[in-house]
Amino acid sequence: MMKTAVMIVANNGFQDHEFSATYEALQEANAQITIAAWRKGQCIWVFGQKIDAAYELSEIKWDKFEMVIFIWWWGCLTQYLHNSDYLRIAQEAKKLWAICIAPMVVSESGVFNWKIVTSRDDEWLQQAFIEKNGGVWKDEMVIRYGNIVTANGPEAAEMFGKECIKLLEDDTI
Repeated sequence: MMKTAVMIVANNGFQDHEFSATYEALQEANAQITIAAWRKGQCIWVFGQKIDAAYELSEIKWDKFEMVIFIWWWGCLTQYLHNSDYLRIAQEAKKLWAICIAPMVVSESGVFNWKIVTSRDDEWLQQAFIEKNGGVWKDEMVIRYGNIVTANGPEAAEMFGKECIKLLEDDTI
């Protein structure tokens, strides 16, 4: 059976390498990949490349996808911080992956309560936000905790993609 994934990005300013490394890992695993954003249509990477989002967040139903991947960069902060659709998707995800600053925003959903996660952490702001929302932040490149994989940024993108494939293939969760 084909594995299905939805990758959630910003309409403007998401991280190229985090996206492409994860996308390529999913392709190698023969996953069916869907791109979603706040609004359907063209999405622009930090360094200018463009892709199309087939869905907007309000249209995503967790039962259509086996896994949800939150790709991040600063452009996402204005679109997704306190966004009820974003948080609903995190709560409904069977398997959840988040990289860079995405774990900080996902923490608002409560899915990290008492779970060990990592994220990018500039001046301890992301750590403080995650811990305020019930998560246990740890300074690691990539952490898998049950059905959740988190990573701290572009330098961890390849490791993140590989760990995501392990979780994708884990049928016990």
